[in-house]
Amino acid sequence: MQRKNNYQLNLKRIYKKKQTIIIITILLFAISFVTVFGRYVTNSINDFFMRSKEFYFYSDKLSEEKTIFQIENWSGVDDYTITVNMNSRKNNLEVATYDIGYNITYTCSDNVICQLSKDKGIIAKETNTDFFNLTITPNTQLDTGDKVVVEIEATTNSNYAKTIKGRFTLIVGQEKLTYHITDSPNNPYAELRITNTLSYYVVAQNFSNFTTGQKIDFDTYLSLSEADKAKCYSSIVTITFDPSEILIDNTSESYQKATNVTTKTINGKSYINSITLSIDAISSVDLRFYKVDTSKDYTYPNLNNYSVVSVTTK
Repeated sequence: MQRKNNYQLNLKRIYKKKQTIIIITILLFAISFVTVFGRYVTNSINDFFMRSKEFYFYSDKLSEEKTIFQIENWSGVDDYTITVNMNSRKNNLEVATYDIGYNITYTCSDNVICQLSKDKGIIAKETNTDFFNLTITPNTQLDTGDKVVVEIEATTNSNYAKTIKGRFTLIVGQEKLTYHITDSPNNPYAELRITNTLSYYVVAQNFSNFTTGQKIDFDTYLSLSEADKAKCYSSIVTITFDPSEILIDNTSESYQKATNVTTKTINGKSYINSITLSIDAISSVDLRFYKVDTSKDYTYPNLNNYSVVSVTTK
């Protein structure tokens, strides 16, 4: 009988212990839920209040919850510029009817130097738009796989307080050639920059003691005559694009060096749709493309990894 009583007592203790653990778990979950939900409700209430006062403070790259971007295959050689577009619009019909001023701050990894185009901005009531640039410059040799992390914050200095922010991670890529496109909505053209990070040349035609396919270093290449330099290349790229979306500026210096230009016929007219370029070692070339639809934004890299041009290399 005593054993039975002890057994029942132990069962009760175990049951109470489990009850306590379950109650504590539920309480912890409830506290966590209330904290997260409370933050969401607070943000929503604040946003609703600001909207009711015609206070709209938004950006294409920053948000209250901190937008996260990751940019792959950065060359790690050229400067990289982040353009942040700001606006004071709820939609096309509802906009702020007064100027909204804001301050800009940032933090950068130790392996780069960052520079803002300005540290204060004003979203004017006449346009309801503004923008600023942050340029990232390597201050040390970056290798494949190295990362650069930049965080940007914009905080209003008007009657109502709001902070929006973004985190940008740039990863040095493995490709010998990288490119990016600088653009923004309503800009009439997009700028393509192609960067060759190779430090050597390849012999394309036999000359002197050099044979086709042989690699020569940068210093050796510089010592060659102009005639022999013309028999070498570092990187040859082909740029292909749809002329119904973008039209190449054929007056630029880079375009004048193009070879193997191809065309496409649209509505009975001939338009350029691809060119081939030779790019020197450790250098970049720039090309401008006029947009058929200026409202488009062809910035690349971007969140959906879409590029309006195709760049292939030999």
